[in-house]
Amino acid sequence: MTTKDWIYLGITVASYIIAIIAGIYTKNRAKINKATAVGKTLDVVGQLATYAVHETESLDLENEQKRQAAVQIINQSLSWFGIKDVTPNTVNGAIEKAVNAMHLANDESAEPEIAKDVPADQLMKPAVENTAETQTKTAAGKSKAQDKPEQQIMANNGQPVEPEHQADNEVVKND
Repeated sequence: MTTKDWIYLGITVASYIIAIIAGIYTKNRAKINKATAVGKTLDVVGQLATYAVHETESLDLENEQKRQAAVQIINQSLSWFGIKDVTPNTVNGAIEKAVNAMHLANDESAEPEIAKDVPADQLMKPAVENTAETQTKTAAGKSKAQDKPEQQIMANNGQPVEPEHQADNEVVKND
């Protein structure tokens, strides 16, 4: 077989595969559309429940009256959007979820506690590396960058390390 024959064979096989996939999609399209529509409806009900719960929270009513007001708001909105056949259990579940989310968002005790008096030996100190940026600043004379071992000693002890000098004023690194 020539290259041209292989190309024609590949095109034919690909066409059959595409036809089979299209047939399967057409057969299951109703199921796919229904699942998508149900998901969209649940999203809308959840958003409406969030809005309704926040709206009724500011009212001076008992909890059960707030729930009934939220159910009315959701049902009116669903009717206005033209969404039908949403069960009362779905609406009640969406309201419960929205109430729980609102309580979690308003819960101030959920913030982590930050210790105020931590001993100095338990503090983490960052190790500063000698990067190209600090080397460039040093060359330009804007700042003095230390070598990495000196920086590490500085970060650990808090004491600067003076480099050793030889007789000809050359600096020798402390290793």
